[in-house]
Amino acid sequence: MVTRWLRQAEDLGEEVIRRCRPTLPVVARFCLVATFFEDALRMFFQWMVQINFLQDQIQCSGDLAVAVALFLLVGQLVGCVLVWLHLFINFAVTLLAGIVLLQAHVYAVPLQLQLILRVFALLGGLLLLHVENKEASCYRMYAARAGLPLLVNRRSQQLMQLTGRILLALMYLTLFQQYFTVVSIILNSFGLILMAFVVMGYRTRSAALWLSLLLTVWNVFTNTWWFADGDTRDLLKYNCFHTLSVVGGLLMVVVLGPGDVSLERYKKQW
Repeated sequence: MVTRWLRQAEDLGEEVIRRCRPTLPVVARFCLVATFFEDALRMFFQWMVQINFLQDQIQCSGDLAVAVALFLLVGQLVGCVLVWLHLFINFAVTLLAGIVLLQAHVYAVPLQLQLILRVFALLGGLLLLHVENKEASCYRMYAARAGLPLLVNRRSQQLMQLTGRILLALMYLTLFQQYFTVVSIILNSFGLILMAFVVMGYRTRSAALWLSLLLTVWNVFTNTWWFADGDTRDLLKYNCFHTLSVVGGLLMVVVLGPGDVSLERYKKQW
């Protein structure tokens, strides 16, 4: 019975993926960088708060604090726009990754385990975005050569793809509901199984799709920042957009598939 349900769920997932294939990369890219866009807007509307925080945090002059804040604001907006327009992706990924590492240093992330995991997850999502861009470039080169085979070493891309999936799993660990109710235990167990499938590369596309849907529903009902105010609103908004970035990473996994470093590939070889 369970096996039949799993097979039906996988077939349904494959059908959804087939129908949504043209729009999935666009949605995935939009979700992936949503947290950067939200952070840029927050910095714009809380400009003086951010300047004062930077001066206190890194003990710098007002001019240097303004320069750092301006770089974070403009850099994130430029990176998001480039990703959404699918232009200069390698530059955008490098820019956004540099901003993630700079923020990790400025905001003393190494002192907070949960934030460390979220930093890794953002880097994993950006890594998948880089892989997707490389795959598209290889496809264009293949089409330009009229179907002639290309001697391209894709091993590094496959390893980056595996690394991106693992880093996304670290972010998922921070989203566990910290309640021991029947519903939360079921959701945590189901989500953990799906994430394990994604990391191992087993039934990857379907597992990533269903997990992204689960996280989207959980995000809408849990991080209701539009009903909150004050510090609670900022925290819920932060969690909401970070979760949305994980959803984007999972959708990028749906687009890319398991890759060569996966159980699915090894099963085919055997």
